[in-house]
Amino acid sequence: MTFDSAPGFFAALYFGAIDGLLVTGIGHVITSVVNGLPLGILHLPIALGMALAGGVIGLVNRISYRLGFIPAVICGIAINTALLVAAVPAMGWAAVITLAPFLLLASAMNGAIASLAYLGVRGRLRI
Repeated sequence: MTFDSAPGFFAALYFGAIDGLLVTGIGHVITSVVNGLPLGILHLPIALGMALAGGVIGLVNRISYRLGFIPAVICGIAINTALLVAAVPAMGWAAVITLAPFLLLASAMNGAIASLAYLGVRGRLRI
């Protein structure tokens, strides 16, 4: 549980679904490799799920322009937290249930950091 989702969440909010999808998916793979792939092959479905989270954030952010970006970030946090189920084969249900609140907190912190960065540069960054 790290801050590897924050850049992907930000990319999804600012640049859109495709960029968010790529940054969150590839970011998870890179973070996993750097940390020695503790869940082994299970990192692949988790990376796909993270890519889904980034894509959904970008898509919901574009669709829900009246509601702002908060619904998009909530969707990303929910998907990110739900991905813990993919670790059941490696860790078991007891460990997954025990870790769920901590992953939810880490996901929320990633979302908060991405949101603050997005608010800081929204409308100012020119690319």
